[in-house]
This record gives sequence, structure tokens and C-alpha cells, in this order.
Amino acid sequence: MKNLHFLICLFMFLLIAPSGYGQLAVVPRNSSVSPVKVDLNGRWNFNDSFSGNLAEVGNRAKKWPQIEVPGEWAMQGFEVEPGKAGVYSRSFAVPKTWTNCKIFLRCDAVFSKADLFVNGQSAGSHTGPMVAFEKEVSSLLKRGKENRLTIAVTAETMADTLMSGTQYAAHQLGGILRKIYLYAVPEVYLADLVVTTPLDQNYEHADLAINATLKNAVAAERADVNVRLFAPNGRQVELANSRKTVQLKGEKELPISLSFPVAKPDKWDAEHPNLYRLELDVLTDAGVETIVKKIGFRQIEVVGNQLFVNGTPIKMKGVNRHEVHPLRGRSLTPELWKQDAELFKQGNVNYIRTSHYPPAEEFIALCDSLGLYVELENPICWVGHGANEHWNDNDPKDPAMYNYFEQIARADLAFFRNHPSILIWSMVNESMWTANWSRLADFYAQQDPTRPATFHDQAYGGFNNYGSTKMPVANMHYPGPNGPQVVEDFKRPLLFGEYAHLNTYNREEIVTDPGVRDAWGRGFRKMWEGMYKSRGCLGGAIWSGIDDVFYLPDGRAVGYGEWGPIDGWRREKPEYYHMKKSYSPVKIHNQHVEVPEKGKPIRLQIENRFDFTNLSECRISWQVGNKSGTVNMDLPPQKTGILDIWPTNTQLDGEILTVRVVSPQNIEVEACAIEIGQVKRDDFPFQKVLARQLAVSQADDHLQIAGDGFEWEFGLKEGVINGAQINHEKVLNGGAELMMLELRTGPCNTEHSLEIPLHNSLCTGKKVQDVSWEQVNDTVKVKVLLSYTMAEGEINYAFTAGGDVVVNYQMKATIKMNPRQWGLVFSVPESSQNLQWYRKGLWSWYPENHIGRTNGEVVPFGDKAFRIESFGQKPVNDWRFDAISLGTNDFRATRENIYWAALSNADGYGVTVVGDGQQAFRAFVDANENISFLVAGYSTGGGDMFFSGHYNDERKPLEEGSVIKSSVKLQLVKK
Repeated sequence: MKNLHFLICLFMFLLIAPSGYGQLAVVPRNSSVSPVKVDLNGRWNFNDSFSGNLAEVGNRAKKWPQIEVPGEWAMQGFEVEPGKAGVYSRSFAVPKTWTNCKIFLRCDAVFSKADLFVNGQSAGSHTGPMVAFEKEVSSLLKRGKENRLTIAVTAETMADTLMSGTQYAAHQLGGILRKIYLYAVPEVYLADLVVTTPLDQNYEHADLAINATLKNAVAAERADVNVRLFAPNGRQVELANSRKTVQLKGEKELPISLSFPVAKPDKWDAEHPNLYRLELDVLTDAGVETIVKKIGFRQIEVVGNQLFVNGTPIKMKGVNRHEVHPLRGRSLTPELWKQDAELFKQGNVNYIRTSHYPPAEEFIALCDSLGLYVELENPICWVGHGANEHWNDNDPKDPAMYNYFEQIARADLAFFRNHPSILIWSMVNESMWTANWSRLADFYAQQDPTRPATFHDQAYGGFNNYGSTKMPVANMHYPGPNGPQVVEDFKRPLLFGEYAHLNTYNREEIVTDPGVRDAWGRGFRKMWEGMYKSRGCLGGAIWSGIDDVFYLPDGRAVGYGEWGPIDGWRREKPEYYHMKKSYSPVKIHNQHVEVPEKGKPIRLQIENRFDFTNLSECRISWQVGNKSGTVNMDLPPQKTGILDIWPTNTQLDGEILTVRVVSPQNIEVEACAIEIGQVKRDDFPFQKVLARQLAVSQADDHLQIAGDGFEWEFGLKEGVINGAQINHEKVLNGGAELMMLELRTGPCNTEHSLEIPLHNSLCTGKKVQDVSWEQVNDTVKVKVLLSYTMAEGEINYAFTAGGDVVVNYQMKATIKMNPRQWGLVFSVPESSQNLQWYRKGLWSWYPENHIGRTNGEVVPFGDKAFRIESFGQKPVNDWRFDAISLGTNDFRATRENIYWAALSNADGYGVTVVGDGQQAFRAFVDANENISFLVAGYSTGGGDMFFSGHYNDERKPLEEGSVIKSSVKLQLVKK
């Protein structure tokens, strides 16, 4: 946009005078004006191409289509020409009792420029996406009669560009996105309330400091202010001199300051979210109002390279969070805000970064009450960053933008600053550091010295590193696995504002094998352990918290992708449990213990990673077989100790000890399963078929190997097993064929398709050079020399009287590639649908719906399978039941580190892969609707460009001539 500088200057000029940023009355709980509020949410009329006079809309709007408020217009099938306005209009009644009062129209979020008309008269305008604002409309209303409110919302404004809002959502973002209402206050009322709670040097006692402005619209002479404080248990806290008379002397407004010492308050932190109820009465001849606020006593300090809450250094275990829902877009409901906060809290998250704009106040209130630290970000993103092409030809250093930046910041400060959960203000996301941001940093330091601010650029390295060294909290995005070590001695606390990006852009890998989501946990755990131990690392926020995909009414799906530990429907994905386990504040480091001597306990090494909680506050329970009990343990925060378990079982060898830890907030923060003594890992629930001796015969190119009730057939021409039977029931179709899958990623594409290509092809160009066989005692050996386009070598089969075949292979690569998986593929009949397995997991205990669980049983589809046929269908079951042609997520996912995996039919006949805890197994429905399975000698995590580096130590690139070799054991089994 060539005239961007002129437009920005004009934009700022129009914004400054009428905006009212930072001037907010306090909505009372009770008042002499009754009712206090009039709700304006619900059905409005909407015109997406209005071209008339906004002052003359009137009742003509009743003929317009209806639209739901709050809500995005795009998610309801409307589109507005960029630069034009979509016009909302509705009628409403004002209570007759609303006389001799001030009436305000409060909008929590209009995206992104609003021009307001009440009864045909202008009520002002506002520019600023996702930022709350209000307008005083007392003189424009008709009491006891029908009124009309019209709001023209401009699409794709410069404010939208500065937030990258429409670009980021990959669809036109616009509308009244959050609640809208009227409220009334007496003509003397409280505004600009600021509550702070500084603690003494021992962090034991506090001052309750209240600063506000008394607005006086009727030249009142005096006001009485009463202050009451109630502890979390409901007990009223005695405050000295809690009633104050303020001499207004007819002034239109007067600042007031109140301060009360509070002895030994219950302090607020994420582990003890103690909220006090603050009540303020304002009594004048003009009326009475009562303000009620939830507050927390806590103090934030930056000292050295750590951030302290109430004198204790904290580690921030976080996620980024967009306001997102597949059908509602960026306009959510109270139920979704509650669900999000609870899901993250239960996932051992203690910190939310509100990327890349402020959330709803309801969500922040939930963070206050549940105990979630918040980094609240301004709605400004990619200013001077290559991701936003508007800056290719325009100057991100333009000083004309500063006024807008400050006004946005002022509005967020005014609206959110009394929430104890907010620890950090974030000025902007991923932008170029300029003099504008330096000024804004000074503004934050002056306006709110009780909290640090941060700026999301790169605090070290080369990319986008423009020198934001004055920020109290440094930032780095996607630091890679070496990041924790780099920042160990950083001079400021450094936050990994975005890290551990979930697999997103490697869509072919994800759709083929959901196991890449499970493998993410391996890289993430290692990364978090490094961050936890790095003093200079304040913590970080996973990118991201919730899948960012929008199902538009026209049938398209858009958005950057499925990058959340929970999906858009709020279902837990595999990464959620890995997050929960890695972030767990309690670690039991034993996975195996020996059987204790008689009269002695099982002793476990336990680590308390809570910042504030003694384990004596937690509930610890255990179970071995049918015996169970509880344990009390006194272990301070950040300490390691010994947990003694006294089981009363007469037999412990081979048993599993399960230990669970429940926090004071009744959240199960840790669960683990510990092996005692010798646990049989190869004890699969089948019988092996056996033979006294093998009978071998050859007819033409077919080799038959028979035992007692079972038979193998080998194709000497093709160089593969052609089948296997047990009691004349076919249990194996064929194999082995070589599979070599390279790592795949993809671009940051915001368009989605139901036809993503599968990444699941066998090696092609197969040529069999020679096949030979011999019988040695009770073993039949077959040697196959062969080549493919990608490799050449030999595969050796050894069939035994034990009903098994061991397949050893050694191949030499003929191309260069960086593989994700290589191994041998076999096929079983469609009837062999029952998949069971036992494997070595990343964790010792998993939920039963997790695809990475150590043992389980699943079928390709089943009654609960959900195959999406068009975008927008809401699933009704767990994420693991989502399905494509290869089977459900649960069925087709790779199981790494198997001890065994079996595919069997309804009669219990089947094939078991017997492993040693090193190989991976992946089953899928093939193109012939039979079931194939890969036994991988090598399997690594996904190729997504943002996370791939976390697997560097396990990647094994192949050069021409590189050798791959492994062994597969197949056992024929029956019930």
C-alpha cells in the first residue's frame, strides 16, 4: 500500500481525540440505579453492503438478515468489502428507572473499527481490535421507550493490518466478537480503579492500596467510600479506617487513594489461587453504588535472571492460546473459556500467553480463580516482520504509529490490570525493535511498575534481533534443543515465548501416521528438562494451545493448522498427555524396583517441582494388585526425597505398583506404574503353534512349509511369503516388502483439504536376482537377493518348527535420503482386525484413550470411528476414533519400542510380531482393504520444520551405499 504513511497518520489523528482509551467506569455489582445492566447480546439485523446514511437506518434495519452477536460475520456466511462497513442494528428498551444516572455502552471487542449511532445520533467511534471500550450514551437514550443502536464495523482496517488479524485467521475477521451491554451508574461514580498489594520485605504482610477517580456529574460536595475485604474462606478482614469521606467540592472528578495494612494475607500464586473479595461502596446524594472485585495478594519482581512471585523464583510452564473454535472462529462462549482454562490447568500448565491479542475478561477471571499465570499481549503482530507483506514497501519505524500503540496499551492496562493472574505485559508479537517500542517500554514501566513487560523478538541469534535489551524479560522463539544451555547465564530472565511447535505442516506424515504426534513427546520431554534446569530460562509457551482451523460456511477449511495439544472441539490429542507429564510438578524417577526384603518398604525417588506447594498438601495413593493405600509425605518445594510404600501383598514379584499424586486443587498431577521384580514382557495372550518337525515340499515356484495345523507358502519367483494358514484359516497374505519413507514437511499453507496424499508407499522397481533355500535340521532357510529403486541387498527367512519365521535383512541404499521410517511390510487378511500390543512407553502410565499407551487392543474402525466427509462435521467421540481409509488414529499410529504386536481374527488365529523393545510397528488398512503392517527397524519423529531439530540426535540420513539392516520375528498364534 503506497500511501500507507499517509493513511497511518490519518488513522492516528482520527483515533486520538474520541477514543477514550484507558477511561473506564467500574461496572457496579449493585446500585441505587436498578437494574444495573441491559444485555445487548443475541439476534441483530445485519447488512454487509450498506451504502446509506448511518444516522437514518431506523426501522428499515428490521428487513435485513439476522446475525448472532457475539460472533464473526464470516463464520455466519457474510462477507464485507475491504474498507467498507458491515452494519449491525437492533432495537432495545431502556428501563424507566434509568433516570438521574450515567449510562454507558460497553463493547468488549469489536473487530476492528466501530462507528456507533444511538437513535440516529453519533455516539462516537473506536478503533482497536480485541480491545474493550465504552461510550457514555446517557443523553442519546429514550427511557421507557424503544431505542435503536446501529454499529458500522469496518472490514480490514489499518488496525487489522497492524494486528495481522485477517491474515492470521486466513479469513476476513470482523464483527462484534464479545459481549456488548449497557450499564448504569449514579451520577457520582467510581472510575479508573487500580488495586495493588505490595508485600513487606519478608513477604508476610501486605498493604491494600486502592487508587481511583470519583466522577462527579452533578457537582456533589462530598462522597462516602466504604471498603470491605473478605478472605478466600468468606471471613471478613478487619480494615482500619475503612470508611472515608471525600470532599468533592463540586469538582467534576477527583482522584482518591486509600491504603490499608493487611496482616498475613493468604497470598496468590498459581498453586494457591487465593482470591479475596473487595467491596467498595460509594455513597452520595446522587445515589449509591457497590463495586465488587476479586483480588489477589501477590508481588512480582525481576531480580537477576529470574522472575519472583512473592519472593520465590518461578518456572513458567505454558502454552500459547488463540481464541478459536472451528465453527465460531475467534468469538467464543463462556462455556469454551471455562473449558479451555480447566483443560490447561489439568494439563499441568501454569502459564498462558494470550497470542496475539487480549482474551475475554471472563477467561482472565478463570485464570485468577484456577491459578494460571498470564502474559497478556497487545493486538499487534508482525510489525516489520517478513510474515506480513505490508512491510515490504513501508516503514515499520514510522513514529506516526506510536500514538496507536500507546493507546492500545493504555486500554489493556485499564481493563485488565487488577487481575492477579497477569504477571507480564507483552507489547507485541514478532516485530522489529524500533524507537516506538522503546518509548512504549518506558510507558509500561511508568504506568505499571508492579509488573514487567516483554517484547517478542529474538533476544539472541541473527534473525529479527534488533536489540530490545531494555525489556525486563527477554524473549526467544523456537530456540531449538540447545536453547536452555545458551540462556543458563543470560543476564535477564528469558522466556521462550514460542517453542516446541507441534507437528503441523508435515501434513502427509500426520494424516498417514498419527504416531508422529506421539513421537513429539520424546523431543518435548528432553527440551523441557533442559529448560527446567536452566536458571536463566524463565520457562516457555508451547506453540500452540488449540488447533487453529476454521470451517467456513462455504465448505472451506482455513487456518494455519492443527498445532494444539487439544483440537478445536476441545478434545485431548496425544501431545496433551506428553505436556501434562513433562510439566508435572511431581516426578517419581523409578520405572523399576526390585522386590524389597521382607519387612521393608518399596523405596521411590520422588522430586517436588512445585514452586510453592509442600507434598504434605497433596494426596498420594498407591495400588499393587488388589491392595491399595495412601501416603503422607513432608517434602518442601524444589526438593527431592524418598517415598516409602508399604504394600501388604504376599507376592510382589512381577507386579505393577501404581502411584498417583493429587494436588491441593484436586488435580491428578502425576500417575506412574512401576515394575516390581521380573515382569514378563513377552507374555502375549496367545498360544504358539508348534510342530514336531516341518514338512517341506516344492511345486514349481512355490515352497510349502507345513507343521502341525499350520502352513507357510513361499513364492520362489517373487521372493516373498505368499501366505500362512492355521487350521486352514489364512492369517498372513504375504511379505516382506521393503518400505523406506523419507521425512516430509510442507509450507505454512492456510488452506486445508480432505484429500491429503498419503506418505505410505512401498519401495518400487523391485527386481529379484536369486532365490535359494535349504533345510537345516528343523529350520527351513530361504535367501533372497533383490534390488529396488532405493536399495539393494538380501532378505533371509528362517522358518522353524516353533511356528515362527525370523526375517533378517540387509540392504544398501542406492539414493540419498533422510528417512523417517524404514523396515519390512507384511499383509494379513481383512478378517485379522484385532490389533493388540505391548511396548516400552515414554511414560510408565498412560490414559486408556492415548494412542501411545503401553498396551492396548483396537480394530481398524469399529462403531465409534468417525470419518469426516465434509469440513464442519463435529465429532462425537475421542480424537483416537477419527479415521481415514487407513483406519482410525488409534489403529494406524506407529507403536515404537514394541515387545510384541499381534493381529488376529475372531477365532483367535493370527500373527504376532515378537520384538525386543527396539522396533516400531504400524498397522494400516491397505488399498485392497486387507491389513498391512510395517515392522520398522528405524523410526523417528516427524519432519515438521519447526520441531525437526529436536530429533537431531536420532536422525540417520542415508548416503548412497549406507547399509540398513534389522530383523523381524513373526510368530503364528492361536487362542
